[in-house]
Amino acid sequence: MANNDVAYRVTGRGRVTVFVTQSLGFASAEWWPIQDELSGHARVLTWDRPGYGESRPPLSPRTVGNVAADALELLARVAPDGPLVLVGHSQGGLYSNAIARLAGDRVVGVVLLDPAHPDNSRLRRELPSKLFRGSGSDLSVRIRMARTLARLRLIGLLKPVMRRQPPFRYCSNHSPEALQAMWHHLGRARAYETALAEYEELEYRTYPASLDAIGPFPPVPLTVLVHDPDVMIELFMRLGRLARVDAERVEGLWNELLRDHVTLSPLGRLETVADTGHMIHLEQPRMTLARIMKALDGRTG
Repeated sequence: MANNDVAYRVTGRGRVTVFVTQSLGFASAEWWPIQDELSGHARVLTWDRPGYGESRPPLSPRTVGNVAADALELLARVAPDGPLVLVGHSQGGLYSNAIARLAGDRVVGVVLLDPAHPDNSRLRRELPSKLFRGSGSDLSVRIRMARTLARLRLIGLLKPVMRRQPPFRYCSNHSPEALQAMWHHLGRARAYETALAEYEELEYRTYPASLDAIGPFPPVPLTVLVHDPDVMIELFMRLGRLARVDAERVEGLWNELLRDHVTLSPLGRLETVADTGHMIHLEQPRMTLARIMKALDGRTG
């Protein structure tokens, strides 16, 4: 569906709305299987941010405050009342952090999966430039490359290779409709232009004060799910060809940023998800579902 030119999918019924915000550059359709599972317990809303999927282009700079305001506008139209459980992955976690501050008393629980930190630029500032680039921490390189491929309409030709890579390697149980929506999103150059705008805001113009200016984070049950450090160290070594000591340095700083999120709420709880990389919700969907269900029940343990 689309409301005010923002594409969304709403399923289920109930007093509580689970509002899911996906990661940088990806379509919300990757969350549809979890959404369908949750729909027997709550109203569940996934959305494609402006510039993503079938949504209109952004009408404002992609600051964390503006993206959160887009979310609140959608909620006002689609789920205007009742409690909220916010779920956010990666950069969607940063936006969920901001949405929680805007939504205030409506928020009864938050689940963040490997959330982007408002001081994410520490990676760029504190790592040697060669290590920063070699680790793949500079996402702008991949985004620009993908944008070029989309502009040349080459994404379709790369499907056989991309099916064996994340996220699709974890999507064997996704419906044909979900997969079609994901492919359609990844084939649009505008999606990468928006992702690049979001990423550059994160890297160069977002700071902890940017979140503080929005308001305080509500003192609600908060679950922070983080990847397995050993998995990421091995990935840095294999794909980035980093020495172990360098891979451990990158992972150590990233993990420090991730763990800092638990301090957002006095009811914060951190959990390392064994044997997972960055795409926790796709690699461990049953566990992710269980943690969201706990948030619905008002439990943190």
